[in-house]
Amino acid sequence: MRCPKDWDQPCPNPECARFKLMHKGHVSAISTDLTASGKRRIFRCRDCHTTFSETRDTVFFDLRTPEKQVIMALKMLLVRVDLAGISFVLGVTEETVLEWLRRAALKAQEI
Repeated sequence: MRCPKDWDQPCPNPECARFKLMHKGHVSAISTDLTASGKRRIFRCRDCHTTFSETRDTVFFDLRTPEKQVIMALKMLLVRVDLAGISFVLGVTEETVLEWLRRAALKAQEI
């Protein structure tokens, strides 16, 4: 008998009996979307039937920019490259870089 693949994703629905539980075989991949950042899996919880994205609750959720570009901007900020330099090199506005930094800071606070 074939065992379901463990996707290492917890159910995000707080009303589900398996909320935030991992490695229980209750989350399955139902589709793959092609985004600017690459392929993204869409998952469904078998218990509550909630669907969710692979990047939900991350800095990269709902961004149209490749992940590598966001990570590069954050690394450049870490080594104290100025906003004007980052925006010039990556071809984005300074406001965009600040938004990525704000998202990263919010996720860091959650952790």
